[in-house]
Amino acid sequence: MKRSLLQILVLLLPLTFISTGCDKIFGNKNNFVYSTSFEKNEKMDQWENGDKAEFQMAAPKGGGKRSLFVSGGCVIPHMVLDLGKIVSEELFTVKFMGKVLSNGGSVSLTAVKDNSEWVDLGSVYLSEPNWKEYLLKSTAPTPIGYNLKIQMSSGGFIAGGMLIDLLEIDELN
Repeated sequence: MKRSLLQILVLLLPLTFISTGCDKIFGNKNNFVYSTSFEKNEKMDQWENGDKAEFQMAAPKGGGKRSLFVSGGCVIPHMVLDLGKIVSEELFTVKFMGKVLSNGGSVSLTAVKDNSEWVDLGSVYLSEPNWKEYLLKSTAPTPIGYNLKIQMSSGGFIAGGMLIDLLEIDELN
């Protein structure tokens, strides 16, 4: 009896370590403020002009089958994710995989109030033609009552294109 109890314990103990480790490795999607890999079943409701979003059947390793295609030739952001009003001053991080198709691009974090007051919280420039992980950390807390927005632009005065995938926005601890 003692021997079979010991065998069961020896078998169960590694399973607890494995399940605990998996949670740390893979994380929990619900822990993020926003997280997406732009697959077909995901909605673009929080995106300004999300119904006009374009996708390409290309993704980094671990990113599903498709990614968001951001293109244009204008200084106005081409894709904007509105995360809504901020109720407490927080710092945020934006992590994603990006790939430039032509002429680079940028992802920026902005606080906006009534479409008239804008506070730049940081940006990152994409220049790599291969998939690369990018991390943007806000440079200042988001003011209370402002909407937090993630803006994506590619090109500038000259047309450009980039792919974005595995987008995660989180509070900076």
